[in-house]
Amino acid sequence: MCGIVGILNSKSLKSDAIEILKKLEYRGYDSAGISLFSDQKIRTIKSVGKISNLEKKSKNISDKFFSGVIGHTRWATHGVVSRNNAHPFANENLTLVCNGIIENYSQIQNRYKEIPKNIKSDTEVSFYYLSYLIDKYKNPDEAIEIFQKTIRGNFAFVIFIKKNNCFYILKNGSPISISNKNQSFYICSDSSILSNYHDTIFHCEDGDIIKINESKISYLQKKNKISFQKNISYQNPYDKGNYQHFMLKEIHEQPSVLKSTQSKYTSEYFIDFETKFRHLFEVDKIVLVGCGTAYHASMVGEYYFNHFTNKEVSTELASELRYKKINKNKQILYIFISQSGETMDTLMALKYVKSMNHKSLVITNSLESSMVREAEVTIPTYAQKEVGVASTKAFTCQLLSLANLALELGRMENSISNQIYKKNINLLTKLPSKIKKLINEFTPNAKIISKKLSQANACYFIGRNIAYPIALEGSLKLKEISYMHSEGFPGGEMKHGPIALIDKDSITVCLIPNNDLFEKSVSNAQEISARNGKIIILSSVKNMSKINGEIKVMNMPKENIIDTPFIYTIPLQLISYYFALSEGTDIDQPRNLAKSVTVE
Repeated sequence: MCGIVGILNSKSLKSDAIEILKKLEYRGYDSAGISLFSDQKIRTIKSVGKISNLEKKSKNISDKFFSGVIGHTRWATHGVVSRNNAHPFANENLTLVCNGIIENYSQIQNRYKEIPKNIKSDTEVSFYYLSYLIDKYKNPDEAIEIFQKTIRGNFAFVIFIKKNNCFYILKNGSPISISNKNQSFYICSDSSILSNYHDTIFHCEDGDIIKINESKISYLQKKNKISFQKNISYQNPYDKGNYQHFMLKEIHEQPSVLKSTQSKYTSEYFIDFETKFRHLFEVDKIVLVGCGTAYHASMVGEYYFNHFTNKEVSTELASELRYKKINKNKQILYIFISQSGETMDTLMALKYVKSMNHKSLVITNSLESSMVREAEVTIPTYAQKEVGVASTKAFTCQLLSLANLALELGRMENSISNQIYKKNINLLTKLPSKIKKLINEFTPNAKIISKKLSQANACYFIGRNIAYPIALEGSLKLKEISYMHSEGFPGGEMKHGPIALIDKDSITVCLIPNNDLFEKSVSNAQEISARNGKIIILSSVKNMSKINGEIKVMNMPKENIIDTPFIYTIPLQLISYYFALSEGTDIDQPRNLAKSVTVE
């Protein structure tokens, strides 16, 4: 999860490193540090907390006599949050940073007496081990090769060794990329950031050991020449504009990114769908895979495929799929969903599926990610950079991708008529304006509901059919950024156990679209109200019959199955945001979380 930066041969080492770490802070913000280095000395500065603390601490330190810098922002895995466990780890001859987990660190620690037994950080153990190897072998290259062969796990290391004045990058699983211009090199765990500095880029692959000696870059273990390619330029996403938080900005950006995504799909990406994709869908089954919010998108996708196609379809949590036995006797298409394209559990599940010779498709917001390089086919979302940890616009763009995919497949296999296809594509085309109006009209209601939440000790969300995954997503958003206890349930399951949680101090948000399950959903709300639970109903049905107990009905726009998930997602995003705002939590960087989960 952590963020890594490395810079060589630049006139603005410290300022650029700090600036890049700020952009990487979405990956972790427990602690941070930088090491400035040259062939004469290494200077390391570390602090607990956010990058602003590191910036203050390093303010009066000059980088004038240094040739390079490495930096790190940490999401703690092994070892508590402390200055000692912050990266970089350094001594007079070596400094390094790591993103990932070294799985066999304890075996290494127990094997070598040179490694202190009281340290808890897997990276600090790795640091002592590499330091031991550098002392043992005359050639640091040999030490690096033995180090890489010994350690196990998913990781990316950036290392400087003063003994030979060389810089090394090691990759296995975790993302790391290098940009280059003239004799200057910038290294980063988020390749999109590098477009602000250089126009050429190289994406390291698993097993790579890259060596940079002054201005010369090469593989340590291969004879191939490192080939840089043109880097994609991105607009600056790290400006909140007039919004108080990135999350609110990204909620309001949804109409525009959905419009641009749908435009790309109808005018370009899904043109001649049958020719492009028929081979991919000649399978017995489709399995949708994701983690967290992306898993909720997968669940919505399951309902879409079930409704519009004849394919057998199911969903899997990526973290569970990679340890399950896969049916080799069926032809299966696995659709992997990830905002970053670097989610470790999803990436490893993708690699597992590939090893079993099943087909793979990736839906992602990052076209330069590891998952794109692994998958047979990629469907891009055009959500642009999402900075807030709680996903908003990336989620709705994932839903849009799945909706289009299900419609195209349904038309291709004749499970829906051309009329139904055109009707639903038209609804998706009109969706951005519908959502823009909904954001503006629901914002005052979200503020009212947030005040009601402040009087409750728990909040539950219920929905049925395609509204059920949205109930889960609403619950996740609330707990992510406000830390309030929250759960999501299928409405029909409440009386099978969860209703025991209901009391006068709880609030339940009931998602009740006007569909075939409307009356059953109303009955579920009545069951909660009868047990003194406070109720908030979101529904497009006006003049609903009176329900006993404390209840507030919020009117929603008319919906169809294709746009129901979008229409009911937006209010839940706004409710979570305004409640967290009233609670005073760190909305964009909530505690214990990181945007891109690049460790298992």
